[in-house]
Amino acid sequence: MRARTQLSVLLLVGAATLLVALVVGSDMGSRVVSQVAARIPQYTPSATPAPQPTESDAQAALAWKRTQVMSVATDPGFPDPRITPRPPPPPPPRRATPTPSPSATAKSDEGAQYTSPPLPLPLVSHSPGETDPGPTPNPGASQGTP
Repeated sequence: MRARTQLSVLLLVGAATLLVALVVGSDMGSRVVSQVAARIPQYTPSATPAPQPTESDAQAALAWKRTQVMSVATDPGFPDPRITPRPPPPPPPRRATPTPSPSATAKSDEGAQYTSPPLPLPLVSHSPGETDPGPTPNPGASQGTP
């Protein structure tokens, strides 16, 4: 029971320390912000550039480009969202591939025997001129006994 009491007291002391640190830190921050605000002079907005009064209205409408600063996107990975991107070029038209028509050689191969594709490792079971003798009898099996 004693360990549980010590743990509870430790948690309560830690919570109280945290609350005191928050109050002191908030007070210090408020004091610093008020000192900085007292040092900054009052802001007076400057006049925006205007066209010369001697220019005509049509020229004054176009003069804003010379008097105002425009931002430009410099990274091609992040283009300017105000500019509509160019559409991608259309894909080239597909051409139909002609299908081969059946020839006379295909019909003559109908009776040919199927051969499997070559194996990655050749298996040598018999010589090329030798024919398959058929199934071999099992010498260990007894014949004639049911």
